[in-house]
Amino acid sequence: MNTAETSILSENIISPQQVGSVGSIPIFVFTVVPMPTIEDWFREKTEELEIEKPVIPEDINVLELAQKYYEEHKESLLIKYKGRYIAILNNKVIGSGKDFSKLAQRVYKKYGYQTIYMPFVEAKKNIVKIPSPRIKIL
Repeated sequence: MNTAETSILSENIISPQQVGSVGSIPIFVFTVVPMPTIEDWFREKTEELEIEKPVIPEDINVLELAQKYYEEHKESLLIKYKGRYIAILNNKVIGSGKDFSKLAQRVYKKYGYQTIYMPFVEAKKNIVKIPSPRIKIL
């Protein structure tokens, strides 16, 4: 042993204790060094993923609020996001992309599955005309 190892062991900074063996190989545990458990690692990773959902009264429609925000800020959104899909949550743009599916996957993974408005940003409104069915009266 070199002098560094001797001084560490003699000051009880690290005190190995043999707890068993596998065949002829001894198994040691270091009692002074705290060892994290699998539960600790899992807890640390899951604590990072906790999502804080906003508290919104039930009488307010989240989609209507997001649509209102989109209409009020349409000029600035056109400059920055024209030709792209955007995701709006709590009156903020939280993501954008050219592919709606990929944007939705990213946003839901990050913010959890909740109501998020994701319009396509373009200058004119897209009006879809659907003919009403014809009923023949006998």
